[in-house]
Amino acid sequence: MRGTLGAEFTAAFDRYRDRTAVEAGGRRWTFADLDRWSAAVARQLRDHGVRAGDPVALHLGNGVEFVVADVAVARLGAVKVPVNTLLPADTVRYIVEAVAARVAIVDPALGVDVPGPVIPVGDLAGPSDPPFSPPAPVASDARAAIYFTGGTTGRPKGVVHTQASAVAVQYAQLLEAEIAQDDRLLLTTPLAHAAGLFAQSALIRGATCVIEPGFDADRVLDALRTRGITWTFLVPTMLYRLLDAVAGPEEFGVRTIVYGAAPITPGHLARALEVFGPVFVQLYGQTECPNWGTRLAKDDHDPARPDLLDSCGRASIVADVMIASDDSSPVAAGETGEVCLRSPYLLQGYLDDPAATAEKFLPGGWIRTGDVGFLDEGGYLHLRDRRADMVISGGMNVYCREVEDVLADHPGVAQVAVIGVPHDDWGEAVHAVVVGSVDADELLAWSRGRLAAYARPKSAELADELPVTPFGKVDKKALRAPHWAGRERAIG
Repeated sequence: MRGTLGAEFTAAFDRYRDRTAVEAGGRRWTFADLDRWSAAVARQLRDHGVRAGDPVALHLGNGVEFVVADVAVARLGAVKVPVNTLLPADTVRYIVEAVAARVAIVDPALGVDVPGPVIPVGDLAGPSDPPFSPPAPVASDARAAIYFTGGTTGRPKGVVHTQASAVAVQYAQLLEAEIAQDDRLLLTTPLAHAAGLFAQSALIRGATCVIEPGFDADRVLDALRTRGITWTFLVPTMLYRLLDAVAGPEEFGVRTIVYGAAPITPGHLARALEVFGPVFVQLYGQTECPNWGTRLAKDDHDPARPDLLDSCGRASIVADVMIASDDSSPVAAGETGEVCLRSPYLLQGYLDDPAATAEKFLPGGWIRTGDVGFLDEGGYLHLRDRRADMVISGGMNVYCREVEDVLADHPGVAQVAVIGVPHDDWGEAVHAVVVGSVDADELLAWSRGRLAAYARPKSAELADELPVTPFGKVDKKALRAPHWAGRERAIG
């Protein structure tokens, strides 16, 4: 390993100069083009005072400019802070201020007044020929990125990753996601999220990123049929949309479809295998251990093995999985406890939050995930519940407390509890249980504009009172029970 992302990208530019690096908006850029363009943007950032270790926020939609900015930040040894464009404006501003961004590269069309110095995407420097003079070598334990967890309206946590962890996850990903040099990766999910890591992998490997501004089932199917796509990443909801839009089996050239955030339901998987073939790989991880905590391999996606399909696979190639009891000691196979992970690409810590960092780590280099599950005799991880009060809907993290705080501002709401309920497409949907005088439809309409689209409740019910535990806390287990009755998993 070369130790830093900047060094990895530089090596790729030298090795693959004439290969196509990115296709977007009907245009293509070679690795040599990307080299020249990212070097020009790096010099532009340097002119704005950016030095190694300085945070640079990226509030950009999907496009070649995101990739160029990402690489430019890495070449300076600066710290990338990707900001999801689905977040509310207040959360975007909080993130940029929390990291004290030296500068933010923004798309004004997103309509957010980002604080501090900004470079509008239209003002980015264009490709130029002067060679880039790299800064002094950056240490492997220096910060490389700060990713923010969830965040719907409140205070998401900044997850700090070092250069060493950023490089380590790329090598694991190249193996586990089966990214080859001749692959053409179709990326439709936000580059500020997991797709940005896949784009980095593609560049390091010499593969081609085919970037779409967002997911559209018909456009994806057209790309699979006509653009030589061999690899893509989806959340299960997107896969279901593709299955709805395709008539039957076709000779797609796709070799690998990686998915995450939730398992594929057995019925959908049977049809997906019929339509696309044995191409599916499931990942399980979290921002603190990106993407590859466990992996369910292509061979494991067998409708005749429902025990495997209930799982999210076995430990990734350089990761370890442990199930811990309440006293943090490991439990035997088949026993349920908290899922803990260990890998070379764990977070360094939470930004400006030593207490949360200390709580996250266990002795021996393990981190707590907040998920509850068990390992079977074959080492496959089966998830059963979450310690954290969170809903994962369509692959996006929704923190219940933050949604509750917004809904509680409605004058007709006396009490509110937010839970996840089963949803065939999204895995889970956000559901509100309300005590008060507000009509359910009125509350749902009121939440629009106050919450990100993925965080808004999709349903609500009125109740005379909320159940409480013996300790006086709202008993969400009791609220969830009727919705999840008859299911082995208490999560989507």
